[in-house]
Amino acid sequence: MKKRISKSSYKFLLNELMGHKDKGIITEQQLNDIMISYEEDSGINFIKILVTIGAVLIGLGILSFIASNWTYMGRFLKVAVIIATLGGSIFTSFKLEKDYPKTSKALLYLSALIYGAGIFLMGQIFNFGGEFTQSFLLWTIGVLSVSLLLKEKTLFIFAHMLALVYINGSFNQNIIIYTIILAVIFYIGNKYFNFSKLITFFNTAVALNIVLYLLNYFDIEDIYISIAFFLIGLVMYYIKHGLNPDIFKLQGMIILGISGLSLTFDSLWEELSFIGNGKYVAIGFGILLIIYLLSLVRKRLLTPLLFTCILILRYYFDTLYDFMPKSLFFIIGGLILLGFGHYFERIRKDRGGDLDEGIN
Repeated sequence: MKKRISKSSYKFLLNELMGHKDKGIITEQQLNDIMISYEEDSGINFIKILVTIGAVLIGLGILSFIASNWTYMGRFLKVAVIIATLGGSIFTSFKLEKDYPKTSKALLYLSALIYGAGIFLMGQIFNFGGEFTQSFLLWTIGVLSVSLLLKEKTLFIFAHMLALVYINGSFNQNIIIYTIILAVIFYIGNKYFNFSKLITFFNTAVALNIVLYLLNYFDIEDIYISIAFFLIGLVMYYIKHGLNPDIFKLQGMIILGISGLSLTFDSLWEELSFIGNGKYVAIGFGILLIIYLLSLVRKRLLTPLLFTCILILRYYFDTLYDFMPKSLFFIIGGLILLGFGHYFERIRKDRGGDLDEGIN
């Protein structure tokens, strides 16, 4: 199977190999043998976006019409309308699949939205009890099943998003078994989609959300949660493995930065019984964190630079807002942002426009 790469990367690779061929380092046959393993990613497709938006607008129009007449419909008619709308969308999608694949996909996405709306409407019609998050679980299962059956990447990612809503809305409920099953299926599905970087990102996001849910479910104090995620971020950033390590490094740095920022607040440290005044611990940790981030910034890495800027601004606002004239305060703050923005742009230009150290 050919590996899809961006148009710019494909062009860069081809130009480099052409240069090597012209210098006699490789033959034309070797060049062709290498390039046959790659193909240009189609990128953003205007037609696909257009028909998808059109399908969604049609769906919203239908749902709006149903909602405006909902109170005048009987129970049987309500159910019939939901089933007919969903069935019609699915049928039309499969009917157009061969001749109009983009329109077919748009209708398939519309079907996923109608299916979710139908779940909530069915619950309202028959007065089903329970938490609203159960509806998101059913929605996730349906979309996940279709995405794996049709090998539809967009729906598979959408299922991750629904799962995140389900998990975040269920922190006070016992959903451990469900979340573990979902995580396993998502990982297996990632393999099914050839370990896509974007899917790996959402795989990891769901897994991290499950960790947060478990820590919260077992009433772990916030300070330990922040420390746990700080350590998880470090492990994700430095551990070596073959599963899209650039994505893990990027997410690891984001988690490390967010949790590290939370650990610079003294009130969090004071949750520990043996710490009377958390101010000194928080300041000490903040200094060490800035030193660490600056050591990464020296390697011309962008994400650590972003969190260094946030951390400096956090101390700047917290320390000087009440003591400086407001005009001078905002001028200096603006100069700090401009300075970081200029340096950020320089690094990005030197790196050829790459977003981060892991996205090359």
